[in-house]
Amino acid sequence: MIYEQKLRVRGGGVFRECPIYGIILCILHEFSLSFIVGPYKLLIEKDEEWDLVVLGAGSAGYVGAVRASELGMKVLVLDPGELGGTCLHQGCIPTKVLLEVGGRLRVCDEGSDTGVSYARPVLDAGRLNAFRKSTVDRLSRGIALLFKNHGVTYRKAKGRLDGPGIVLQEGEGPVRLRARNILLATGSMPRLLPAIPFDGSLVLSSTDLLRRESFAGRFAIVGGGAIGCEFAEILSAFGCETHLFEREPRLLPTEDPELGAALEKELSQKSVSIKTGVGRLLFERKKQDGQETAFLSGQTDNGEFSLTVDCVLVAVGRSPVTESLGLETVGLFPGTGGFLSVSPCGETAVPGVYAAGDLAGGLLLAHKASRQAVIAVESMAGRSPSPYDPTRIPRVVYTHPEVVSIGLTREEAEREGRSVREGRFPLLANGRSLTMGQRRGFIKNVIEEGTERVLGMHGIGPHLSEMMGGMALAMGLSDGLSRLAETVFPHPTVSEALHEAILDGMAAGEKPSSPGKRG
Repeated sequence: MIYEQKLRVRGGGVFRECPIYGIILCILHEFSLSFIVGPYKLLIEKDEEWDLVVLGAGSAGYVGAVRASELGMKVLVLDPGELGGTCLHQGCIPTKVLLEVGGRLRVCDEGSDTGVSYARPVLDAGRLNAFRKSTVDRLSRGIALLFKNHGVTYRKAKGRLDGPGIVLQEGEGPVRLRARNILLATGSMPRLLPAIPFDGSLVLSSTDLLRRESFAGRFAIVGGGAIGCEFAEILSAFGCETHLFEREPRLLPTEDPELGAALEKELSQKSVSIKTGVGRLLFERKKQDGQETAFLSGQTDNGEFSLTVDCVLVAVGRSPVTESLGLETVGLFPGTGGFLSVSPCGETAVPGVYAAGDLAGGLLLAHKASRQAVIAVESMAGRSPSPYDPTRIPRVVYTHPEVVSIGLTREEAEREGRSVREGRFPLLANGRSLTMGQRRGFIKNVIEEGTERVLGMHGIGPHLSEMMGGMALAMGLSDGLSRLAETVFPHPTVSEALHEAILDGMAAGEKPSSPGKRG
């Protein structure tokens, strides 16, 4: 019974699968013996000890590892994939390359008003893919250099929990790792839509689509959130027939209502066919001219529709990666949507086990993941970091024009019982926007009555993403409203529209001054 109890702590997974083998394993482990036995082929060596073992080398994992090393921890990172994770290899970076190239392809369509006209640019797919790959590779090498300079150990291997304070590094020669702290940062993967399952050829995930080296044909995109809208922009810019379907009444359904309506107008003008409020979307595989095609049909408030396309991109969100992570060995069980619940400092229900990034739910954004990881490792080190605050995480859809949000919408603030007002400014009146030929878009902010707090900012227009960091800073200040109002913004810049929106919001809350009495 003594060895059984020890094994349940050290390697619950092995014990459950084969109790007798597990007890023998534990006895030999006491004497630091090594062996290979049975189908497990487990090589048990003297335990390695680490201050922190990180599972995942994405935006949360690598940033958390570097920060932990700066705080004096001995850090090991395990990931069977590539350094940089989804963001670098199947998400943020490769999609932004394609969006940037798509924007350049559209320049010829937008330059006529300024007196410039020329033939449509020609896309060299080979050089585009080489550029995309070199960009990703350069950033991945940069992470490897960060690890080297900070003394972080990285192993391209899968790890899983194997009891309290224990991580099993899997492979031909598995290693049992003792960790004072564990950071789970395994990220997420494209969410499956059971009615339209991925197959990698006809029905694609965002990862599948990014593996393509060329884009042509007819595409349907299921999902009108940030991912779906960005790919609609990319595919239409590359000359593909593009159809976008969203179940909710508007695009970007989790954002301010005005933003979805404005983006729908922009994408429609770029030849994207958009249908919102799609009740039942039916999918069938068909053969057409010897090629397999997808037949889609459904209904909206405007009636029934049907169409045939060459590919369907399913972009309905992402699911956390928890499979074979060994959560049950420490008594952790995912909650709603498969995500792990964490405290504001990132700790799970199990002391010493933290989670950050997509695995922790909420906003599935790279910069949010990095911030959560820093908070987690600083908490491990006994620091007192500011707790994670989702209302100060910027959200950007990198279409042309960009769509940005941070904090609460007016509707959300009012549902919380807050008294608020809005300040806004149209980009039609902004000098820098007009010099670029951009006459559409707006910025608006949400201001709490009776205080100096800015609760949110929302907008659509060029270069807005670049000012979101400053907005996040101002929203963290109790006097953020007056701080922004007193700030001098350079002229001409699009950022002046933010200043004007702030001034508009302040004016809306001020009482008119009484005329002074003449003597």
